[in-house]
Amino acid sequence: MIGPVTAAELGGFSLFRGLPDEDRTALAAVAERRELADGAILHAEGGPALELYLVERGQVTLRVFREGHTIIVGTFGPNEPLGWSCLREDPVALTTARASGPLRLIAIPAEPLLALMSSGSAVGRTLVQRFLNVAALNLAATREQIVRHGREGVITGG
Repeated sequence: MIGPVTAAELGGFSLFRGLPDEDRTALAAVAERRELADGAILHAEGGPALELYLVERGQVTLRVFREGHTIIVGTFGPNEPLGWSCLREDPVALTTARASGPLRLIAIPAEPLLALMSSGSAVGRTLVQRFLNVAALNLAATREQIVRHGREGVITGG
């Protein structure tokens, strides 16, 4: 049996570390722990993005399909959040996420996260800042990939 998600476990992830126990408890109550087999698809590019995922154990590979080819655009491992497209105005998955080996993760529905983030509280502000940090770090990693490969062109993001 996998077991329920606890506030203490959420506090072990950098996104939720140091947040009040009552807020972590509320999120833990709606969270679900899942185990996926190697090759299982977590979400498909273009499909609905309804949950944030926190990797507990294993690795997830993100792919996009462009011009007839599948391209790996990222990998995520323990303590890394993914699926944060669920927080966008148009919550559509921008990639296909597939388990690379056995995977254990926590899924948190977007709505309770969005409610907390938009509450006007100090906790909501902290979560917004932490998610912006996740986005900024991913953008920086993408920029480094472009620089490393020597691709020159117009950059419109950021």
